[in-house]
Amino acid sequence: MRIASGIILGVTVLAFLAWWMLIRAPGPVEVCDHIVKVTLQEAGEQGLSDESQGRLIEVTREQCIEHKLDKLQLRGRIKYADYAKCVVAAQTLTEIGHC
Repeated sequence: MRIASGIILGVTVLAFLAWWMLIRAPGPVEVCDHIVKVTLQEAGEQGLSDESQGRLIEVTREQCIEHKLDKLQLRGRIKYADYAKCVVAAQTLTEIGHC
């Protein structure tokens, strides 16, 4: 009886850990920070003033966090995890748009 319980517990723990690793993804704040970073890199290439860049950061970050929280809630954790991993791996706004 004890052996069977130990095996069941072990399988359950392994299944939970595998499931957790699959859906583990950057949170909305981390995703948005990456988007802001990429946006600033591209904006810097266009020669925007510091004031314009500051406003761009403020507006982009606020809207982005709300959007990502909605996306997480509407799509579910698994779809969001795939999306968030794609966004964080992207290096340009075009790549982010393809996610």
